[in-house]
This record gives sequence, C-alpha cells and structure tokens, in this order.
Amino acid sequence: MKKIWILCIMILPLWAQQSAYNYTGAIGFDMADSLVAPYFCAVDSSGNIWVVSSSAIRATAINALFKAQPQDSIFNLVYAFGLLDSVRDVTGLATIDDDVFIMTRKIPINPAAPDAYYYPYSRIFYLPNGDAGQITIFGRPNYADYGTWYMGLAATRDGYLFSGQSYLVTIISADGRRSSGQMGFTLGYADAGTSLPLEPGGGLTYPNVIDLIRDVAVDPRADYSTTDAVVYTSRCSSPEGDGGSGGIAVWTGGRQNDPLNYRASRVTDVLSHLSWSSSSPYGITVHPLNGYLYACGTDSTRRWVKGFEVFGSFAVEMDELPAATPTDSTQGAPFQAPSDVAFTADGQRAYVVDQTATKVFVFVQDGTGLADDGSQRVPGHFELYQNHPNPFNPITTIGYNIGAHHDGPVLVELSIYNQLGQKLATLVSARQPAGNYEVQWDASGLSSGVYLYRLSTDQGFTQTRKLVLMR
Repeated sequence: MKKIWILCIMILPLWAQQSAYNYTGAIGFDMADSLVAPYFCAVDSSGNIWVVSSSAIRATAINALFKAQPQDSIFNLVYAFGLLDSVRDVTGLATIDDDVFIMTRKIPINPAAPDAYYYPYSRIFYLPNGDAGQITIFGRPNYADYGTWYMGLAATRDGYLFSGQSYLVTIISADGRRSSGQMGFTLGYADAGTSLPLEPGGGLTYPNVIDLIRDVAVDPRADYSTTDAVVYTSRCSSPEGDGGSGGIAVWTGGRQNDPLNYRASRVTDVLSHLSWSSSSPYGITVHPLNGYLYACGTDSTRRWVKGFEVFGSFAVEMDELPAATPTDSTQGAPFQAPSDVAFTADGQRAYVVDQTATKVFVFVQDGTGLADDGSQRVPGHFELYQNHPNPFNPITTIGYNIGAHHDGPVLVELSIYNQLGQKLATLVSARQPAGNYEVQWDASGLSSGVYLYRLSTDQGFTQTRKLVLMR
C-alpha cells in the first residue's frame, strides 16, 4: 500500500460539530471538596473509572486514588498516600487491563537542602487488578532511573508506559508488562545527545518549574513496536520568558522499548486552541475508535474538551463534548476547569475530570448512526455516518440519517470540500423526509489525499467528517 504524504499549508476552520456524545450527569466524591483535587482519570478493561487527587492542584488536598463503576454517583476512596509512602504529589495515572499505575513525585530525603524542591525522585505505585492490598512501588533504589520528575502516564496496547521527563522536557518509556522480568524499569528516553530540551519551546527544569510536560497520550489502536506510531505530549508554559510556548507536541521515530530516536514537532491549529498557558494539566487522550486527539481546555479562556484529527503536525477540530460553557447550551456539562478526559474501550462513554468543580462529568453516545459492525442503528436524529470503504478508490458511499421533524421534510445539503475549505461537489440539495439515506461519490479526476464531507440542514444541524482517497 502506498504511503500518502500530505502537506498542510493552511486549513481553514471547520464548521461547528455536533458531538456524538450527550451529557448525562456527574460523579462526585465521598469526602469534602476541600480535601479532593481531581487531576487525572483512566478507565480499566472492566469499565471502572479511576481518578487521582493531587496536592499539585490544591495544597490542602490529599494525594489519593478513587474508583467508581459506571452506575455509581460517588467515587469511593481506594488508597490515600500516607507519611510512609513519602509522596509529595501525584503526577500521572494509567491502566493496563485492570491493573492501575500511579506516577508520583517523592518527598526529598533532605527537605532543607537548597535544591530539594527541584530534584526529588519519581516513583510508580502499581496496583494489580486495582487492589490496594497488593500495592508495589517501582522506583529507586530497586528500579532503574527514577531520578527526575516524571509527569503524565499513558499505556500502549502491549503494556508499555510513556511519561514526560522534566529535565530535558522529553519522553521516557517504562515496562509495565506483568510477564516481564523488567517490569517497572525505565527503558530509556528520547535524547538528542545534548543538554538542550527536546520538546519545542520547553525550558529546562531549573529555575523554571512550570514549563513541564504534564500529560502524555498514545493511540490505543497503534503498534508501538514500530516507528510508525506517534506519542502526544501536553506541556503548559511559564507566564514569564517565552510565555505562550506551551501546547501539544507529536513525537515520531522511536519505539516503545527503545525511545531514544523520538523527536518532537509542535502541533498547530488555525484558531490556536492548542496553544497552552500556565494552567495544568491540559489533559489529553486518544479516542479508541476514531483516533481523534481529545484535549482539555483547563484555563478560564477555554473550559472545553475538543477532539482533533491530527495530520502530521497540524490539528483540525472534529468534535467537542457538549458543554454549558462557553456556548449558551443548557444541555452540556458545566465545565469550570476540565483537566483530563478518558473513554471506555468501546467508545460509548466519556469521562471528564474537572479540578475546580470537583466532579467527573459523564457523556454517553446517543445510540444512533452506524454500529461497530457497520449495521444501521435505529434512526433518532440527524447523523452523518463514516463513509465506506475508507480509504477508497475512486468511489465511496456516504450514509446519513434524517430525524423525524414536526414540520415535515427537512432541507438537506451534503457537500464535499478540500482541506482549504473549497467546495468540490454538492451530492444532495433537497428536502427529504425522515429516514436513512446513502449516496455515492465518484472522486475520479482528483488526487490522493484527505477530503471533507459536510451534512447540514435547515434545522441548524451541521456535521463534518473526513474521507481518504488512496490511488
């Protein structure tokens, strides 16, 4: 199969998206808000939701692990880190199957030392099957190279862990496989052989301890034993100096068991949604089915969770979880500072941690569109389905649903656009009654690449998806 190289010079903003998710409510915590600072979240293979509280967010908060099942309205405390654990704060969370991994920073051995703030060790607490009674600690002196701050945590489908390293502003990988004799060991980090930071725009840890990678995301569908899979990092930026340099980076060229050759590029988008300031963590995750990179707008100017399709190092907004802010919608989550997002493996549910609201907001797919096996779901509202086949050459089929409306037939337009926002074809422009429809598009005469198709109605519905022509 040929590789397609796409050069994105400029992509105009996409039209507003209608999310496939509905906001259904929130899960609280079983203790006072002043004691909890929810930071990161993850979902295990059984569908349980895990959340860590961290004193990195609020000094009065406990460093702890909480758990809820999908039907629960309250998170229950699983483990609170005590004095003997020597945890200064929690900095990451990941699951592999039903195992839970928590990244932490250790309290310095000599807190009175002049450099004590900058150089504590990092350690991973491992809970097999989420059982706090069997907790194991990965870190010095028993495991290799936990001698700097590690921030964020993400697990590949093969059981390897990625994290952000503070000093060189780079990424590291560790072995999280139960079957491995090296479980818990750091395998290496991306290194250019210099003392310069690898993450674009990032500063070294000392004296600036704000310019740090805060979260890491990997694609749960991807094979990280090859150099084709990418790692994403999210870094906030210091209010002084280069200030607005924070954002998303995409790392390419390395492998999960040998990350030495990873190199980073800054991900940009037309509206600079992904240009971060000094808040943290601006949590990120990759959707398990469509591969969109979902990012949390944590600061007061954002307060959203958006999904982006990333083409190389350019991001195009494709989805936004329903929010009561910043739009006027009353059907969305009342975000205050959404800090992390996680999805169930089947993509049916999304969870968003809000560190200021001290809640986890819940979103559920509305049940319309195409099922995972490609069969048709029951029509319920307007929906634009993914084309099939995709990639295609040169003919593909696009399906959509028109929901019942009391005014009768709905005015529908289905059009094809290139990535510059130029309309190439109008496939449908007519009034249509409720029902499921399919239309074919023949892309003969066009070159290989990524194109966009948009469905809009006179009822205010608009949805855009991408399709790939591969010759």
